[in-house]
Amino acid sequence: MPFQFKPDPNQDNLVIRPGMSAQQKGWIRRKQIERSQSARDEEAEEARTFERIRRRSEMSVSQGLRKYRGRRDLTQDQMAEELGCSVRTYRGYESGERDMPSSLLLEILARGDVDMHELLNVRRDPVCRETRNMVIDRYNEAMSLLSEHDLYLPVDAEEPARKIAGEVTELGALATTSVPKRVAEEWATLDRWYREGGWGLDAVEELLREKQDEARRVMRRARDAKSKCLD
Repeated sequence: MPFQFKPDPNQDNLVIRPGMSAQQKGWIRRKQIERSQSARDEEAEEARTFERIRRRSEMSVSQGLRKYRGRRDLTQDQMAEELGCSVRTYRGYESGERDMPSSLLLEILARGDVDMHELLNVRRDPVCRETRNMVIDRYNEAMSLLSEHDLYLPVDAEEPARKIAGEVTELGALATTSVPKRVAEEWATLDRWYREGGWGLDAVEELLREKQDEARRVMRRARDAKSKCLD
């Protein structure tokens, strides 16, 4: 007959007490392990729930992109073509697996058919429309002036342009800088970087990764086809 331990309802049943038999102690130890594992599982689930709530409470470019694309009734392929990126890269933006460059966000905002808070999926902040428009204009001006120089890749101008666009007193800068003057300074830094051997920023690395992934897929398909032939 299997051992059946009848717990005392007036005591903590998972505490080993003097006078207990070896069977009772073994049963209690097993239950203690089960309770400990259950507590760890509950803590892990609470942590996952908290993380989901935290992520939902923060800004979500991916959700904003999906809403914006849905409102315009476009496919992911069409959005990727408009933004000048691969479909795979755009899908990463919408899924949240990739961080979308601020240059692309500014490009979408510059069209004027979506609000910044809608695109970022966040509550409105104190930044007024005039300040936002000024930052966009400064970014576009900086990109235009930088593109007149001998850039290795157009994306090389994005980071300097973003930096210049945000240099306004309304966003906390000590003074609103002159765009042409700052472009000249940033180009001097970029040109020096070129001369020291730098070239092609993240876009090149991403392109190489995509080519490598495609090469691996081709090899895998060839291997699978060969295996079927042998079978």
